[in-house]
Formats: sequence, C-alpha cells, structure tokens
Amino acid sequence: MRKFLVVVSAVLSLAALPALAQGTAKQRTACERDSHKYCASAEPDAIAVEKCLKEHVTALSKACQRQFGKGRR
Repeated sequence: MRKFLVVVSAVLSLAALPALAQGTAKQRTACERDSHKYCASAEPDAIAVEKCLKEHVTALSKACQRQFGKGRR
C-alpha cells in the first residue's frame, strides 16, 4: 500500500519540478481509489498512471477530478 501511495503522489503532481512530484495528501486521498479502479495495469509507471487518470477524467470521482482542474469546485 505504501508503494502505491508513493506512485499515486508522483502521478498526481501536475508540475514538472521534481520537488513537487510527491503530490499532496489531499491529492493522494482524492485519487487513490480511482487509480486502483481505472489504472492498476499502469502501475508502477507514474507517467502512465497520470496519463491513464487523465484519459478517464470524466469517470473519476469529483474529488479526483478537482485535482486535475475538472469537476465542480
């Protein structure tokens, strides 16, 4: 589980800077279930998981969509 959270945090970073690649606790919490549900086959490749989440953005939970700048605020 811990390894997964590290992958998700890296995936959710929307900035290219390595210092921001950890993601926030809010981002990890918002997208953890969606990542398991839609993108498990892309793990542990953080870039592939992020791409996968973006491809499924309309199916993601509202909380996760907000992390990608989508959904209601």
